[in-house]
Amino acid sequence: MRKRGQATVFAIIGIVILIIVALFFFLRNEFGFFVAPTSFLSDKAKPIEDNLKGCINQAVSNNLNYFGKQGGDFGPTRYVLYESNNVKYYCTNIPNDEKCLNVMPSLDEMIAALNSKIQDDVNDCVDKSLVESGFGYKIEAGKITINTLASGPSLIVKAHYNVKIFKDENKFSVRDITLSYDAPLEDIYSVAVDIVNAEARVGFFEQLLYMLNKKGQFIINLDKPYPDKIYKIHKKNSNFEFWLAIEGERNI
Repeated sequence: MRKRGQATVFAIIGIVILIIVALFFFLRNEFGFFVAPTSFLSDKAKPIEDNLKGCINQAVSNNLNYFGKQGGDFGPTRYVLYESNNVKYYCTNIPNDEKCLNVMPSLDEMIAALNSKIQDDVNDCVDKSLVESGFGYKIEAGKITINTLASGPSLIVKAHYNVKIFKDENKFSVRDITLSYDAPLEDIYSVAVDIVNAEARVGFFEQLLYMLNKKGQFIINLDKPYPDKIYKIHKKNSNFEFWLAIEGERNI
């Protein structure tokens, strides 16, 4: 009987210890007890930052390939349907002339369209429950601002999420996020300019000589779905591909 009673006491002590440990972690995680306020608020911000980063990666992954193969336009008005993509015309047909009319968009226009799509998708993706106030802290949440930049060999996406977390007199702001992607839009755009200028000026682009002059840094493939031309451009060591269309003359 004595041994059985001792076992019961030890069991009760064990349960009490477990309750104390669980209470300790609860108070620590939810109220920030026994933790420096800056560390507590930083811990609350991390899931928000991680979620935002994941949403940006998802938005870029979902849109970048499609964007590139449609000539930097999600909804072109003048295009040729090619391999299930609406490839934007960068140079439109001039009747009875081998040359064409240069209607190439600016790089800024293209990046603005991509930025808008990423912005919309990120806004739809982020977990709003993460910016709700909880035990021992208060959250004030504002807008997400996305800024997309084409910089040489990379696409840079910067995000500012206007979220502030408060505990007593202490405040912590969710950190800005900057991510880089394999999409040398700026470099490829300069190649696209050379292609379109040649097509508009003489109605022909010498791709092999051009690639030799560029020392193999760019690969340009040409397909000719009658009567149009499709140029496919990608940069060495990059998986990103950019397509543009040149409109030919249709015999009606």
